[in-house]
Amino acid sequence: MNKFCNLLGLRRLLEYRPISTRLTADGKEVPKRKNLENRITLIGTDNSVSITDLKNAENLSIRRELKLVKIQDVDAKTRRPIYKLMTNSEYHSEELERRKEKQESRQKNSIRGQKLLSISSKIGEHDLMTGVKKMVKLLDKQYEVKIIIAGDGDNASHTSERIYSVIEKNIKSSGQVVQKRNKGNSLRFQLLPLRENSSHTQNDLDSNKDKDDKGPL
Repeated sequence: MNKFCNLLGLRRLLEYRPISTRLTADGKEVPKRKNLENRITLIGTDNSVSITDLKNAENLSIRRELKLVKIQDVDAKTRRPIYKLMTNSEYHSEELERRKEKQESRQKNSIRGQKLLSISSKIGEHDLMTGVKKMVKLLDKQYEVKIIIAGDGDNASHTSERIYSVIEKNIKSSGQVVQKRNKGNSLRFQLLPLRENSSHTQNDLDSNKDKDDKGPL
C-alpha cells in the first residue's frame, strides 16, 4: 500500500513539475549545476589570486572604488580570463606604460635600418652642413642615424658640443636626438626619424592653417 502511494505521489509530482526539472528515483530534485561560463581569475591589489564570477568582481570593484582591468583574455592553463583590481594611480601608471611601449614598438617597426656617420671635431662649416643634409635625407627615408664626433685637439670637447648643437638644430623637422653620451674623446648620439604619420599630420595642419589665413576674417 505504501509503495503504491509513493508511486502515485511520484506520478502527480511529475505531472505538475516542469519538464526541464530533473528528479532522482525517489522524487527528489537534482541540484542544478552552477554556470561556470562567467568564472574568472581575479588578482587583488595585494596580488592575491581568487576565482570568482565577473558580476561579483564588478560589484567588488564598485564597493572598493577600484578599477577592474582585463589583463588576459584566456589563460592557457585554466581557460579563464584574468582580471586585476587596480587603484586609480596604478591604472593610470599602467596605461601610460602601455602607451609608451606601443609608441616605441610602432617607431621601431617604422625604422628601415641604421646608418653610421663619423665626424671629426675639426670638420669645416661647409662640410658639416653637407653632412647635416645627408642626415636629414636619411631621416626622411626612415633610417636611424648613429653619429660619432671624434674629438681632436685641445679644445675638442667644446668643438664637439658646438657641432652637436648645429646638428640638433637642423634636424628637428625630420628627427630627434636620443642617447647622447661621451665616450673617451668622442661624443656619440643617435638620430631617430619622426613617425611618418606625425609628419603628414603636421603638414596637413600647416596646410589648413595657410588656407585659413587666406580666408576672410
